[in-house]
Amino acid sequence: MRARAWIRFAIMPLIASGSLTALTTVPASAGFPGGNGKIAFTSTRDGNDEIYSMNADGSRQANLTHNPAMDFEPAWSPDGSKLAFVSDRAASGGWDVFVMNADGSGVVNLTNNPALDWTPAWSPDGTKIVFTSYRAGGGEIFVMNADGSLVVQLTSNTTYDRHPKWSPDGARIAFESQPSAGDWEIKVMNADGSGVTQITNNNYADFEPDWSPDSSKITWRSGESSAGQIAVMNADGTGIVTLTSDLEYDLEPAWAPDGNKIAYGSVQGNDVVVRVMNTNGTGQVTIASSTGFDSDPDWQPVSGSPTTFSLTVTKRGRGVGTVSSSPAGIQCGTDCSEAYPSGTVVTLTPVAATGSTFAGWTGACSGTGTCAVTMNAPKTATARFKPA
Repeated sequence: MRARAWIRFAIMPLIASGSLTALTTVPASAGFPGGNGKIAFTSTRDGNDEIYSMNADGSRQANLTHNPAMDFEPAWSPDGSKLAFVSDRAASGGWDVFVMNADGSGVVNLTNNPALDWTPAWSPDGTKIVFTSYRAGGGEIFVMNADGSLVVQLTSNTTYDRHPKWSPDGARIAFESQPSAGDWEIKVMNADGSGVTQITNNNYADFEPDWSPDSSKITWRSGESSAGQIAVMNADGTGIVTLTSDLEYDLEPAWAPDGNKIAYGSVQGNDVVVRVMNTNGTGQVTIASSTGFDSDPDWQPVSGSPTTFSLTVTKRGRGVGTVSSSPAGIQCGTDCSEAYPSGTVVTLTPVAATGSTFAGWTGACSGTGTCAVTMNAPKTATARFKPA
């Protein structure tokens, strides 16, 4: 069957039975730093899955795809000009990753593969798209250029990895992973697939991670209660706070580009709606409800982006050293974060203490010397020092 599994064969039977504990496969995506533009979402109100857009208050809802195939999982590009999405409109009948302009024109199939390709998410510079594919057997995470070329596999798991989301600072990718049968956890890896770290560790089903615009926090669907709830944590897995407490499922969290709101899908009785709330869980409001299911919210970043972006330096390793910046602002040790005007080129200089050496950069920097960082988004650079 080619119907969309989570809506056709997960939510409906669970609503009918009064049990939602098995709902485990819903994807989502969200925007990058900027002003809050439109919200793209998926709706079945016309009889099949279509991509819609609406204003942030729910007004002016418009169908962008108008296609008899299933079109779902919209993901805005960082500049807000394009949408990646998933469709089964290809001749093979499988799920492929497509891209279109913001008004629905110029549709192009990027993957053209008989295996299932889904959950697309853009890199913050707009040059790449990370996605889930079954082309390697099980669900694995792949990355490709934004035109569909140069596909590279990032994960290789004996079970499943899926639903990748690129951090706005470009350094990391969060995803959901099945470390063992029946267990789902949130993991984070470097953008090249190295350094995989599990940041949740519980007996619940944890899904659908999404980054805050400054890359410091992750929101996700937590299975801590009998119903899925939206939660937020620091990017290292600490400081977990549950934001919703509905009796039924809340899912698909998507952070607003200005960092002040979270959109999400919510099962409300016999309906699935799109809601918005403040990042502390207050002010929950339904903005999309129809005769069909409304889900997969993703927020468009638009012009009017912040005039400043934060640069954060972290230090790792068993060695000792400092990092300073030009223009001034960072002196880490003591002051490891600074906001710089958009477009500023910040040079970071690492200096190892006596008995230590500088081992190299990760994150927004690379190499083993000074690093120049262009501030066009919030960014994090990690300096590693080791004993001499």
